[in-house]
Amino acid sequence: MKYLLLAAICLLAACVADPHHSSAADVPPEKIDPKVVEQKNAQLHLELIREMVDKGQDYAALAHIQDLKQHGDNDEQVILLEADCRRHLGQVAESDQQYRRLLNGPLAGQAYHGMGLLYVRTNPAFALTSLRRASQLVPTDADIRNDYGRALMEAGRYNEAMPELSTASELAPDQKKSRKNLIVLMMLLRNEPAATQLAQQSAIDGNEMQKLREQALRIRSMQTSKPAATG
Repeated sequence: MKYLLLAAICLLAACVADPHHSSAADVPPEKIDPKVVEQKNAQLHLELIREMVDKGQDYAALAHIQDLKQHGDNDEQVILLEADCRRHLGQVAESDQQYRRLLNGPLAGQAYHGMGLLYVRTNPAFALTSLRRASQLVPTDADIRNDYGRALMEAGRYNEAMPELSTASELAPDQKKSRKNLIVLMMLLRNEPAATQLAQQSAIDGNEMQKLREQALRIRSMQTSKPAATG
């Protein structure tokens, strides 16, 4: 953790430097508030853990989370990270418990999002309800809108999926996942010209298109074998 503390101190020193851009060495030590340094250090630690989660290093991330909790750090960001890790690791009950702790706080939207993903395969109706609530609470989050649209599409609710996936695509134009989901949706709607046009606009090649077509076939097969979810 020494490198994290050093980075925090450097950041803090830059913040308290005078308007003439004096260096960190010019800042008197007594002007560096230990509480601010501690907050900076904690934030850097959380960012490190989130990076681990994003890379799929959930066991390592969970170890860091447990270390934070042993030192009394149990704020909502830590709880959300733990819930996400446990969801990725298939620890459904533990993940559910952590998400529910956040449903009445400022991270409620992210918690409903996580719960939707947690139950999207085992309880589609509940997942749709959770994802819809998440999109209402955080309407500008492209990942939430994309996941909600995908869940609606898999439930056969194509007309409802279209605006969600379109919104996600426009909110994050550099991300391909919502555009790919839109192409799958076009295929399910048997609108091949629109699917082809969007693929060209998104620089999606023939191999990727074939994979998306296989996804569409799987989704259509799923829908014929079970009733559509409601939510």
